[in-house]
Amino acid sequence: VDEILNGADGTNIKCGVVGEIGCSWPLTQSEHRVLQATAQAQTQLGCPVIIHPGRNSGAPFQIIRILQEAGADISKTVMSHLDRTIFDTKELLEFAKLGCYLEYDLFGTEFLHYQFHPDIDMPSDSERVARIRMLIDEGYEDRILIAHDVHTKNRLMKYGGHGYSHILKNIVPKMLIRGISQDKIDKILLANPKRWLTFK
Repeated sequence: VDEILNGADGTNIKCGVVGEIGCSWPLTQSEHRVLQATAQAQTQLGCPVIIHPGRNSGAPFQIIRILQEAGADISKTVMSHLDRTIFDTKELLEFAKLGCYLEYDLFGTEFLHYQFHPDIDMPSDSERVARIRMLIDEGYEDRILIAHDVHTKNRLMKYGGHGYSHILKNIVPKMLIRGISQDKIDKILLANPKRWLTFK
């Protein structure tokens, strides 16, 4: 709360979101308390929240339940990394009903072996686009966010990666080819992030 109202690390630079709140699977007791504290801070400030779920399809459900019980505003909450977390369509649509933002944020990350969870088959960017198209068709266009999750230097163009322009240069044209209209793309890239990031 102090970092949002007054500034972070002894500066006057104010944080704009709470998160990314890192969660494991199974969730630890300390992570459970952090989620409760996150909900309390959000209730006080009306701020956006973003969650990094554990690598299990049950993790997002458990996290949202804890946040709801602690009084969080789920409509101002992002569940990140869904592209490596919930693969079953029926389960994803069940989760979407809970009302948080659904973030597909590993665009540009395609590999055979996912070192953090070898059992997971990391989807391709084409599969991500298809999943987003399905969510749009099911009426969730106002709850979708996308990103790259660039967090290592090998993801930068300088070191052979896609860089920060990948979504605009490569993914948006693919979305158009796959029948996602420009107005829906604008919602995902502009309107949805703006709505999420605006304090209540």
